Amino acid sequence: MKYCRMLAFLMIATAGLALALANLLSLIPSDIWWIRITDFPRLQSAAALGVLIAGAACFLRCYRRASMALIAVMLATLIYHAAVLLPYTPLHGALTDNACTPDRRLTVMVANVRLRNDPDGRLIEQVRRYQPDVFVVLEVNDSWLDALAPLEQSMPHTIHRTTGSYFGIALYSRLPLHSSEIRYLAGQDTPQIVTEVELRTGERVDFLGIHPRPPHPSQSALGRDAVLLKAGLLLHDSDRPGVVAGDLNATPWERAVTHMREIGRLVDPRQGYGFLPTYDAQSWWMRWPLDHVFYEAGFDAVELTRGNDFGSDHFPYVARLCRVDQAESETRDRPNDATIRAARDTIERARAQSSDG
Repeated sequence: MKYCRMLAFLMIATAGLALALANLLSLIPSDIWWIRITDFPRLQSAAALGVLIAGAACFLRCYRRASMALIAVMLATLIYHAAVLLPYTPLHGALTDNACTPDRRLTVMVANVRLRNDPDGRLIEQVRRYQPDVFVVLEVNDSWLDALAPLEQSMPHTIHRTTGSYFGIALYSRLPLHSSEIRYLAGQDTPQIVTEVELRTGERVDFLGIHPRPPHPSQSALGRDAVLLKAGLLLHDSDRPGVVAGDLNATPWERAVTHMREIGRLVDPRQGYGFLPTYDAQSWWMRWPLDHVFYEAGFDAVELTRGNDFGSDHFPYVARLCRVDQAESETRDRPNDATIRAARDTIERARAQSSDG
């Protein structure tokens, strides 16, 4: 019995210290993939820590000092997770309740279709239900473009690029597009969409549809981060209000996303609304928000929606925006020069890495 009790305590201690170590790793400003991956499952780590703290408390009578030290370490880690996640709870704020006239509305929908997923019509049904003005589709191939072709009847303005890999991208729009380009940002080999969308008022706004490569065992996070930062710089250098939408392969609390938002002065409507995870649709517990719609001052979000499962590993994500007077919308401070310089340095390192490869 004594040995079983000791083994149980050692298992709790090992798990708790491993989670605490992962939390420390996430603080390291490194591009290494297995360090950056620790940013993803924060909610799951927080829940696991809560269970482990309760388990460690059961051993206070047997191993008082060790249990108290372990609980202190895990509680500190849990508090840090809570601080990071707090903005993504409904308790932190709310979406705007301003009325929005039809001519000022801009509904954006994002869907990563998963390349080998069968295009059986379930996604088109959701597009027709949500009636987006702009629909960004990731991981498309020629079969998916054929399957989505009926959308062009109501969304005739399109731009797309298939790659034969997981990084095909397409955009369908009810609203006219101008100066549309397929760009390879920061020297990366993944196509991104840079365009202008003409609103119903006749005003043009910038729109970026992006899908950078994720950090994984064969590649660091450098390329992903560089694409995100370049997107922020494109909006920073434009006089028009803008929107960024896509599967960023990054959670909203990650350093690269924070810097992209700072540079582009972008608002994340999830802050104050809720966690709203969009990946992994095939898991009931390992889920986090990877699909995003960010916008500059001059827009407000009036509704956020996560769509239904359609066979992909992502859920669709829908943001209903309203074009408002800039003075009436949420604004962010101008980025400091050090952040801009660091972003340009990251982009140059990514370009050099791409050239070397």
